[in-house]
Amino acid sequence: MTDKEQEYGNGVPTVIKPSMAVIESLVEDMRYRGQLIARNQKLESAVGATGVIGFALGFVIVVLLILGPKVMGV
Repeated sequence: MTDKEQEYGNGVPTVIKPSMAVIESLVEDMRYRGQLIARNQKLESAVGATGVIGFALGFVIVVLLILGPKVMGV
């Protein structure tokens, strides 16, 4: 008998469980990367929304620090 003949007629074949460790590792890696991307987008959005106000406030403070002593006569 050949190997093919022995394969057939042995009843119902059993299903082998897949290795879930590899799949779970990939899912966790994708979830982690998704969280990093979401956090980065939130940070960029916040910086973009407050960037103009921060620049204007910083400019006013610098002008006051530079011109303040000259106006006060110090």
